Amino acid sequence: MIQLILLQVITFALLIAAGYFFFGNQLRIALNRLQVLHQESLEKEEILTKELERAKVQSQAEINRSKEEAKVILENARQNAEQIARAAAERSQHEAKKLVADAEEKIKRLQVEVAAGAEEKAVRLAQDLIQYTFSQEEQKSLHSHLIDELIEELKKVDKNRIAVKTDRAEVLTSIDLTPAEKQALKEVLVSKLGYELPVEEKRDPSLIFGIVIRLGGLVVDGSLKNKLSRAMSAMRMKQAH
Repeated sequence: MIQLILLQVITFALLIAAGYFFFGNQLRIALNRLQVLHQESLEKEEILTKELERAKVQSQAEINRSKEEAKVILENARQNAEQIARAAAERSQHEAKKLVADAEEKIKRLQVEVAAGAEEKAVRLAQDLIQYTFSQEEQKSLHSHLIDELIEELKKVDKNRIAVKTDRAEVLTSIDLTPAEKQALKEVLVSKLGYELPVEEKRDPSLIFGIVIRLGGLVVDGSLKNKLSRAMSAMRMKQAH
């Protein structure tokens, strides 16, 4: 009986020892597996940490690059805006200067037109005054005097200054030339031109008195109208200074 009990105890002890051995072996395997998993987890965590750090660095670099690009874009936009503003200002200044220049030119034209109109009115007034003030004889005398004066002036002119080629002399007068005046005019023209040419006489009452000679493109004006116009211009120039 005792032997049976001992046998049972020994058997139970052996079973416990076997179970402990088996459990211990499994535990060691489990612990080793856990250690491997832990190591792998640590390695994966390290890799993940490095990846996160690299991603962070890349993200920061991308952010910095984006900021620099944004600065460049803003600076270009600012410069473009300044250029557009300067161009607009220059264009406005140019247009303003052009408007001022056009206005000044228009004023000058108006001044010339007004002056020309005033001179023309003054000449007509002088013509009326002469016609109403001078007698017929006095008017003829003034006319003849102006013709004689022009002929004398032509005699003093160097013939090289009136060296023109034309087939006729056109003479404008307000009163018909006398035979003596026609002869004197032909003689002086022959002396200057070197050849004789026909004289075509035309009436032009606007000359008031005196004579205008046209030799091709050359015009010699000895009319009272021309003398009055030059006197008016001289007076205007004197007043302007």
